[in-house]
Amino acid sequence: MSERTQARMIEMVAKTLFEKGGAERVIAAVMTKDRAHMHLDTVFTLLDRDIATAFPRWSITSVPSACAGKKPGDFHVTEEKSFVDAVADALHIKKLTIVETGGDEYQAQREQWDDANNTVALEPGVVVSYERNTFTINKMRQAGVEVVAIAGFELGKGRGGGHCMTCPFLRDGI
Repeated sequence: MSERTQARMIEMVAKTLFEKGGAERVIAAVMTKDRAHMHLDTVFTLLDRDIATAFPRWSITSVPSACAGKKPGDFHVTEEKSFVDAVADALHIKKLTIVETGGDEYQAQREQWDDANNTVALEPGVVVSYERNTFTINKMRQAGVEVVAIAGFELGKGRGGGHCMTCPFLRDGI
């Protein structure tokens, strides 16, 4: 929930997902109203079943989590202590390893702005990322993630990243 997504929209999506049996839980990261962090893809993306990339200095003000109720479309909301822990719990894993946006503070901010976290997962542990984000790519590779580096300058001009521009609603099961 950020500059582009309001609480009511998340409630509507959650209600529909629960009604159709498309989800058991919806986690909302309530983010600061900051253009550099307009949506979750710019600061957090899954790379593998238990590895994600994240910008360490993004700010979440709260983490509400909705679970399906007994009747179709019903749900109840609880407040989570940690976004990362809530995601790990939803994925049924003990720990979600976070690969932080690389470089020193200045480099990490530049790579976050250049969509270092906005990667496209081709399959668990194999991602596509912009080649300009060298520090973050190096950290991903050190974490065991295979990175296919691409130029991709045109998407960045419109503030678009790989994940947010290509994420399908339906995927084959893993």
